[in-house]
Order: sequence, then C-alpha cells, then structure tokens
Amino acid sequence: MDPHQSTKAHERRAVLFITVFLFPFLSIVLVGGYGFIIWMSQLLLGPSTY
Repeated sequence: MDPHQSTKAHERRAVLFITVFLFPFLSIVLVGGYGFIIWMSQLLLGPSTY
C-alpha cells in the first residue's frame, strides 16, 4: 500500500468531518452563545432604547 494514498484517505476523511460535523456544530454553538449573551445582558441591564 502506498503511504501517499493512506494520507489522502485521512485528508478526505478529515475534510468530510470538518465540513459535515465540525463547522455546523460550531456555527450553532456560536450563534446560540451570542444569543445567550444578548439575552442575559438584556435581563441584567434592561432592553436597549433608541
């Protein structure tokens, strides 16, 4: 077995994992965390008035 072929298989698996699982999970966590921070700031400081 060619060592380069094994490396390519690992790279493909890593890219697939990152695009299918990691990026969607991180985006959900970041957006949810930002929403939580806004919610808590409004709870403690009151809603913003413009």
